[in-house]
Amino acid sequence: AVVSTQSTAPIDSVEGLFKFHCNDVDKDLISTRQWKSKEKVGRKVLVCHDMAGGYLDDKFVNGSDDPGCYNFYHWAQIDIFVYFSHHLVTIPPLMWVEAAHKNGVLVLGTFITEWDAGRENCEIIWASIESSIHYAKKLVDIAHTYNFDGWLINIENTLESDQIDNMHVFLQFLTNGMKELSPNNLVIWYDAVTIDGDLAWQNGVTDLNFPFLQCCDGIFLNYSWKDWNLDLTMDLCPERLTDIFTGIDVWGRNCVGKFESHLSAEKISDYGLSVALFAPAWCYESNNGNFEKFLQDNNKFWELLRNMCPPNPVQLKLDEDYCTNFDFGFGKKVFEYGYLLYLKSWFNLSKQDAPFVSFLNNATWNVSIHPEDAFQGSTSLKIVNLGNGSDNHCLCHLISVNVTFDSGRIKLVCKNLVDCNLSDINLLVTDKKEEVTKLSLDSISIIGGNEWYELSFAICDQEVKWIGIEVPNTNASFLIGQLSFSV
Repeated sequence: AVVSTQSTAPIDSVEGLFKFHCNDVDKDLISTRQWKSKEKVGRKVLVCHDMAGGYLDDKFVNGSDDPGCYNFYHWAQIDIFVYFSHHLVTIPPLMWVEAAHKNGVLVLGTFITEWDAGRENCEIIWASIESSIHYAKKLVDIAHTYNFDGWLINIENTLESDQIDNMHVFLQFLTNGMKELSPNNLVIWYDAVTIDGDLAWQNGVTDLNFPFLQCCDGIFLNYSWKDWNLDLTMDLCPERLTDIFTGIDVWGRNCVGKFESHLSAEKISDYGLSVALFAPAWCYESNNGNFEKFLQDNNKFWELLRNMCPPNPVQLKLDEDYCTNFDFGFGKKVFEYGYLLYLKSWFNLSKQDAPFVSFLNNATWNVSIHPEDAFQGSTSLKIVNLGNGSDNHCLCHLISVNVTFDSGRIKLVCKNLVDCNLSDINLLVTDKKEEVTKLSLDSISIIGGNEWYELSFAICDQEVKWIGIEVPNTNASFLIGQLSFSV
């Protein structure tokens, strides 16, 4: 069931694209949240979300009442999110734009032509220079209207030679038009059709697709690449390596994927190229509706990728506050200050907290999403000491930051579950040299209801890269319902 029938829809016909006008779009479908820059340079990570044809419960403006829908929350580890489907024009639904922009992630729609119908569409769109410019402007208008940040262009059918020339015009006008809206906007070409009009995936940058890269901001390479493909790519365009998004099909079709996707990412990193992960919802689809198993597999998948796709840090300006209630955009109950307000099953990625946490598991502790209890909202983090650390203590990373504390406080709102004396918890921070500083508990007091406590830690003159906790006692477990600090 859905909360509201208002929903984002794709455009399936050239006629629909030709007639698009911003005044015809329901304002409730438009995100007003602006992209918050991560100020990142160098290699990037792109996720291309392809799942069951797209436009499921995520298409609804207010989400649905099914908390078991696919959920993406590893925003800290990516830079670009592409919403993909096989419609002619794929417009990212509102909730994806909202969640991504909160986390400094750019959102791209998809323009795709394929098979015989795609070839017929191309005959119309690239019939002339004038038509090429017209349809490029329409895509710019769509991105501007719905407030997303660019396009993946995927032409998977053969073309005639005169269409190729007009498509270059289309790409240049589209790229320039998106840049006029914002210099951060992107147009990325998918490695499929060549400059000869043949449908021949190159699996690297070659003379047959390099001219398309020159027209736009990047290229998404097909997944069947080998080392020699990447060697040739480096030789052909050494100055644009980070604009080359090297594909990994997470389903493992013609590449190393699934829980070995990180091995492909390591190889890509060795070449200094950017990473493009196609269909990481494999973690969800392969579990056939077992949501708890999905959460476990999803965390495992992204933890394996952590070295190659490290979390982008939270960056704050002077006097800016940070607070998260670890709300993951779904739940079965709603809490306020620890009190259960009402039972409600819901799903809406727009309601995720952000900037998002980047917690890390290993052999000494386990961090998981806990939907049964919360301080604010519907979920919290559950921390379990597995008893494998030295002296039965464990350092649990919570969030990557880039913050300098002159004088301030870091606060945790926690709740004991099993054998955890909350006053024994220490806060640990690391600097850029990976040196660890232990912050002792300054004060502890009950807050709200149902045995939630606020733990306060003073911090002065400290440059911080990571914030984590040291958890005492074998098999101790507790909840974290809120993390906050100011600089």
